[in-house]
Amino acid sequence: MNFFLHLFKTNRLLSTSRRYYSSVNPNSKFDDVKPVVIYDNADEDKLNILAYNRQKIGVYRWINKINGNAYIGSSVNISVRMYTYYSLRSLAKSNRPIDRALLKYGLSNFILEILKYCDKNNVIEREQYYMDLIKPQYNIVEIAGSTLGYKHTPESLSKMRDFVLSDEVRNRKALSTVNATVARKISIIVKNIKTNDKSEYASLTDAGKALGVSRASVSQALLNNRLLKKTYFVTKNIKT
Repeated sequence: MNFFLHLFKTNRLLSTSRRYYSSVNPNSKFDDVKPVVIYDNADEDKLNILAYNRQKIGVYRWINKINGNAYIGSSVNISVRMYTYYSLRSLAKSNRPIDRALLKYGLSNFILEILKYCDKNNVIEREQYYMDLIKPQYNIVEIAGSTLGYKHTPESLSKMRDFVLSDEVRNRKALSTVNATVARKISIIVKNIKTNDKSEYASLTDAGKALGVSRASVSQALLNNRLLKKTYFVTKNIKT
């Protein structure tokens, strides 16, 4: 997505999200919060979220569009942190209310906001500021950065147990395992557009090694339908 189009979409979503959040949380201080970026559908916006927040430090908020509950978090690399939220395996192993909620309701039912871009020296301070201001329901501790070594109270343990995995989530997790098995059967076809020569590789990694680029570069070329080194066109070949 074009950067300026991305900013336009963010500004448009801000007013919509304010109206929505205020309707389900009439006592909230939402009007005091002006996010830098809003992603209205965390599932559909996955690629933008990961691309625009690479190596960025900041504070973010998840908002459940079903019940209005929120979670405040921070990271010294937001994109890396987001990968854990997009990992079913990681979410399924976690007992945190936000992770259970993401599994239960699905990422498409969550808004992700980047509340503030910071530096390492003040990111925890900013996270604490927003936690105190918003009082997010999914945060089980009240002190930013204090979850390491934290001993859960009976209340927080009870809170986590309330977010049980639904049958739908279990089925989705099982399906992802099947899809992963199918994905391993995908081979990569690389065509040299200058010579029309084609080569087949067993994986993205093998194709990257042959072309002298990273696996991620091959993946992005495949995903975005673009040339590698202005010469190689990448497609996938699913073996039956």
